Amino acid sequence: MIDTALLPCPLSAGWQLLWQEELPKLSAKGEPIGGFSALQLLTKFENKSMAKIKNKFPQLLLLSDAQRSFTLAAEWRGSLLNPRWKLGEPEPIQGLPSTPFDGEAIVQSAGYWWMASEARNSETQPAELLQLDKTAAFSFGLIQRFPLPDQWQPAAESGLLPNQGPEALLALPGQQLLLAAERPLRQDPSSELRLLLAQIISTPAKKIKVEFRPIGTPLSYQPEAGAEAHWGLTDLIALKNGGFLALWRGYQEPQKWWARLELFPSVPLTETKQAALKPIAHWDLIGLGLMPDNWEAMGEGPRLGDGRPTLLLASDDNFNPLQANRVALLAPLRLAACGKGRP
Repeated sequence: MIDTALLPCPLSAGWQLLWQEELPKLSAKGEPIGGFSALQLLTKFENKSMAKIKNKFPQLLLLSDAQRSFTLAAEWRGSLLNPRWKLGEPEPIQGLPSTPFDGEAIVQSAGYWWMASEARNSETQPAELLQLDKTAAFSFGLIQRFPLPDQWQPAAESGLLPNQGPEALLALPGQQLLLAAERPLRQDPSSELRLLLAQIISTPAKKIKVEFRPIGTPLSYQPEAGAEAHWGLTDLIALKNGGFLALWRGYQEPQKWWARLELFPSVPLTETKQAALKPIAHWDLIGLGLMPDNWEAMGEGPRLGDGRPTLLLASDDNFNPLQANRVALLAPLRLAACGKGRP
C-alpha cells in the first residue's frame, strides 16, 4: 500500500512525467518479449542516485500476458532520473496447462504470489486466481488454481466478455485480494464495473484456501468519447487511507490511444448493493506527455531525492510491430503551500 503523499497536492496540480523509456522487443538471447500487463519493483532504494548497494541494483519484475505467461526481470542501472536497463530472459510460469494462459496481474499476499488469469471461455481457459511460489530469484511455479465464481465466467448472457479480464488484482490488509474486471460483465449495467473480494485462508494442514465474496459497490465506468468499443480498467494500486488509484486504457482504430488515471475513495467491502463509486479526481496521462500506447501496468516506484514517492507505468505492446514496450516514471506535483504534509 502506498502513502497518500503519492497524490498531487492539491489534486488539481497533477503529475510530472519524469521520463519514459522504450525497451527492446527481444531479449539478449533473441527471445520475443512484450505483452507487459503488470509490474512490481522488487528492490526499493531511497537514495537518489540508485547506485548499486552490495553489488545489487533495484529489480523491476514485469509480467507478460502472452499466451504462455512469463515474468521478466529488468535490472535498473544508471540513475533514478536517467535509467539504463539490463534485461533478463523470459521465465515461463511453471506448472501451467498447455492451453493458452495469459496472466494479467500479480501481487504478494499471505507469503505467496497471486496472479489473475484472463478468461477466454469457461472450459479451456476460465477466469482464475492462481497461487504461485517464487521458485528462484525471478521464477514462479503454480501451486493452486482457484476459478472465479460462476457469475464471472464467460457465458452467453453473463460473465466476463472474452479477453476482458479479470485485469486488476489488489492486495488488501487481512489477507484479502480485490479483483476487478476490465469491462462490465454481460449481466451488469454498462456504467458499472464489478469488483470481487478473495479471502485467503490458511488451514492447519498448511494448505491455502480462497473464499470469494461479491462486492456490492461497483466502480463507475465512463469511457472517453470514441473509445467505447475498447475501453477498460487495466490496474489498481492501494493508498494507505483506504482509497486507490485506477489506470484506464482506451483505443480507437486505427491508432488512437487514451490513458486516464483516477482517484477513488475506499470501497465498502460488503455485499450490500450501493451506487457505483465515482472518482474524486482524474488525470489525462497522454495529455501529460505519455506516448500514445497501450499503458496497462502500474506500481509504486522509488522515492525521489525531494522525498516524493513515484509511480511506475508499463505498456503492453501486444507483440505488435506498431506498438512498443515502454516504462515511464511519474511524480505528484506539490505546491509550496502543501509543505511536506499529506495532501
